[in-house]
Amino acid sequence: MKKVMTALIICTFVLAGAAFLAAADFQEKFEKTLPLTAKGSFSLKNTNGDVIISTWAKNEVEIKAVKTAKRDKDDLNRVKIEVSAVGDSVSVDTVYEKEFLRNIRVDVHYDVKVPEGVRLEKVRSTNGDVDLTGLYSDADAGTTNGSIRLQSASGKCLAHTTNGDIHAVNVKGPIEARTTNGDVHLEIQTLEAGITAHTTNGSITLKAAGALNADVTAHTTNGRIRTDFPITISGTVSSRRTLEGKMGTGGPEIDLRTTNGSITLTK
Repeated sequence: MKKVMTALIICTFVLAGAAFLAAADFQEKFEKTLPLTAKGSFSLKNTNGDVIISTWAKNEVEIKAVKTAKRDKDDLNRVKIEVSAVGDSVSVDTVYEKEFLRNIRVDVHYDVKVPEGVRLEKVRSTNGDVDLTGLYSDADAGTTNGSIRLQSASGKCLAHTTNGDIHAVNVKGPIEARTTNGDVHLEIQTLEAGITAHTTNGSITLKAAGALNADVTAHTTNGRIRTDFPITISGTVSSRRTLEGKMGTGGPEIDLRTTNGSITLTK
């Protein structure tokens, strides 16, 4: 009985120690507000951490960030958040001290609000998700290890990642979505410009609320193609994994390509 009690006590101390270590991260908050009009532009560069940007009715940008150091409080001082404003443009850069770059374990999580209609010139992270919600004009989003979510951009929309999914909803302008290891999911109300969606290991889904008038090219190497829309095919069908033709009367180009995955056009 004593041995059992001793084992339980040791286990309790081990679990308590693990919980303490898990909660021992060091944090530092950053906040800054600058004027910015709806006709202006905003850009942000991050290395480790998620980026969330949403819109509001104010003519200013509010930048909030939380730096989190995993093991050394001094690492917080080795990562700087630099904000610059030139004309009607605001940019944010996350700068790691080069001499400590390989040893710094710091994540920076951004939560930013920008005016409705602003142009997101370049929003980047290396290890983290990028989430853009609101009424934008153009939006250019990219990451390496993370997913990208876009909503309600009215202008040109670019989304590039390597290891992650891309999800775009209610985007009206031209869309270019590219990933390597991940799915692409696009939802549109109407088709007003061309769509390009490419991946290597993942599926592609294009969902539209109504009828589409477009010129379509869809190709997969290892997968299938399914469509809920009638498509007029010119010439002969050479493969069940390649589809070329017109939806309705034809119109903007839809180019969907994957290697390992299915392609679906659905209502």
